[in-house]
Amino acid sequence: MRHIILASHGDFSKGLKHSVQMIVGSMADQLQTYSLYPSHTPKDYMEEMNGVIQENPEDEYIFLCDIEGGSVHSTLSMLCQYPNVLVFAGTNMNLVLDLLLSTPEPLIHNTEVQNRLLATGKNGLSLTDQKRIQKKSDEEDF
Repeated sequence: MRHIILASHGDFSKGLKHSVQMIVGSMADQLQTYSLYPSHTPKDYMEEMNGVIQENPEDEYIFLCDIEGGSVHSTLSMLCQYPNVLVFAGTNMNLVLDLLLSTPEPLIHNTEVQNRLLATGKNGLSLTDQKRIQKKSDEEDF
């Protein structure tokens, strides 16, 4: 079984799940969320997940964290001591949708699929400004 956990500072993870749900409907129900608030520490959640992972060594645990090097990402990365855990950082909607819609195969030890997911997340970023719009318009004129 695959467990996908969106993990973030504040309510970003909950908002991301809600946005994904608008596109994929009930398929988003398989997403779990973890939100770090000022009065909490990610270490408590990591310890809770530590026990869950030990009890279910055949399951995949995929954590999608908001920011690389942040306290949530740094702490949850310690769970990578287990071979059935992956921790992504810098998550976005493209990555979550690809994981839900296009990735039925196991991710653990599947470097090709892991790299595709990383590329999906990175390629989901773009920038639009007046200069880029004009350049695109000029290219379309030819």
